[in-house]
Amino acid sequence: MDFAAMTALALGRAFEKGEADPRDATEDFLARAQEQDPDRRIYVSLLEARARAEAGAASARAKRGLRRHALDGVPISWKDLYDVAATAGGSLALKTRVPERDAEVLARATRMGAVALGKTTMTELAFSGLGINPKFGTPANPHDRKIERAPGGSSAGAGVSVAAGLAAAAIGTDTGGSVRIPAAWNGLVGLKTTAGRLPLTGTVPLSPTFDTVGPLARNVEDAAALLALLEGRSARPVAPFDLSRAVFWLPEGGIAWENCEPQIVSALDAAIRRLVKAGVRIAEHPLPELDEIHALAWDPAASRLVADAYAQWGSMLSANEELIYRPVFERVMAGEKLKAGDLVRADLKRKEISTRYAAVTAGVDAVLMPTVAIAPPPIAELEPGGEAYGRANRMALRNTTIGNQLGACAITLPCGQDDNGLPIGLMLQGAPHTEEKILSLALAVENLLA
Repeated sequence: MDFAAMTALALGRAFEKGEADPRDATEDFLARAQEQDPDRRIYVSLLEARARAEAGAASARAKRGLRRHALDGVPISWKDLYDVAATAGGSLALKTRVPERDAEVLARATRMGAVALGKTTMTELAFSGLGINPKFGTPANPHDRKIERAPGGSSAGAGVSVAAGLAAAAIGTDTGGSVRIPAAWNGLVGLKTTAGRLPLTGTVPLSPTFDTVGPLARNVEDAAALLALLEGRSARPVAPFDLSRAVFWLPEGGIAWENCEPQIVSALDAAIRRLVKAGVRIAEHPLPELDEIHALAWDPAASRLVADAYAQWGSMLSANEELIYRPVFERVMAGEKLKAGDLVRADLKRKEISTRYAAVTAGVDAVLMPTVAIAPPPIAELEPGGEAYGRANRMALRNTTIGNQLGACAITLPCGQDDNGLPIGLMLQGAPHTEEKILSLALAVENLLA
């Protein structure tokens, strides 16, 4: 049985029927990781003893008919900001940090029977959308065998672990796109949950205002099952939305499409034509709130994200400057100059824009956008930092950050490839706390595009 080619739910069903054993699947993934990732650019560490013990317990439960969840026994990777064993958040300055207990969502998943395979690499302190981390190693996007390209971040190893067949699914976080960007660039489904839906207890923080927990998966049904797992509840089947009743807002002009690469535009155009043919109603109008929230998010004098990051890590970075990747150091330390009055005004403005956006889009099921406006650039062009890094980072994060700033939930799913075989993502952005609806919509779209 080719475990690496199976979805997480398919693995779970095989365990349920006695057609496969969680121990064999776990050993297979561990062996693949040892062979394909010898320099630990994808996995910071493999939790081999723990994974084998959890797989053995899952095997015993399956034989007695006592499985706890549809994903009981399924091997999953965890971003290196979830507390378990040593947890460094991608930073050498935190490399000796050993937490007292597992992160809450990881503990929930463990209680439901999931197998924790290992900790995946990430952008330092989760502060970038590119996935570049010269200090720990940057995993190469597996979709280009000739040029090592950026994996997307900050959940870099998370995306590559699934796309390369080294985990059945992965758990990342999303503060400005850190689940959706690596999912889009690795041909996966990535779910950005509403802030507060899943607990952040036991995670290395970047911005308590915007940090969210989310899964990266092979398909929408897996993403839904992973959401249930992280909530500590049984997975319920997702029913695809009736697309003949769906209404999507397609922002006309504006920031979502500005400087978007032509092949990405073509892929989304083709996907939208198929949606229209299936009966979807498309409202194609300007949505100026997207441009307003974008401008606010990137205002260097009023960034709540930068302020949060500096409050968390400014002192640590000042004391360990030589250990910190320069682009991350500069972004965090920019928070030192921010003023409280400007931040409060920005918070009030963000709330006002979000309220208007919610009212304007109340009559549609989701807003459609390209997940990322650019294809993953070569790693070698980005690692030195500087202008090329800053420009690519901003373009990678541009569309996804909008959802975090608006408090929305969102999902990305594959909708094609460019001429280099690099995946292209389509994003559906929904209202806060409508994850079940956005998953239902995404499943219908996934079925149509497949």
